[in-house]
Amino acid sequence: MKHTTKALQDAVQLREEIESILADTDGWRGYEEQRRWLRKLLQREIGYSFTENERKAVRKIARARTWFEGWDGCSVQELVREARSHMADFDYDDFLNEIEHATRLVRGDMGTLVGLCRMSMDLLPFGERSEEYEDA
Repeated sequence: MKHTTKALQDAVQLREEIESILADTDGWRGYEEQRRWLRKLLQREIGYSFTENERKAVRKIARARTWFEGWDGCSVQELVREARSHMADFDYDDFLNEIEHATRLVRGDMGTLVGLCRMSMDLLPFGERSEEYEDA
């Protein structure tokens, strides 16, 4: 009986995590399929035991949905201005237009923006290794 109770608690906890991820309506550009899949998971029966792969996928999506207000001492707006001033020769206008007024970006968008800015600025690289340094 304990196993069933534990499994139900785990399922409820994962559902709450999914609901929390979906509650934030911003920053889903490029993640529409993941958003649909998360909604589909919530349609499952309350007692459904999510598979380990489903749990891993939800954690991966949650991590991708981590918000950043800046990077290496620069705000999103400062980074956007810098990228815009040096990106005339590249095809990133649509991306920069979409984030022009943003004050925070999800992990993937911040990675793209930092990558663009590193062409002209001395910024820490964005990614796993640099984040480990910040945590230390």
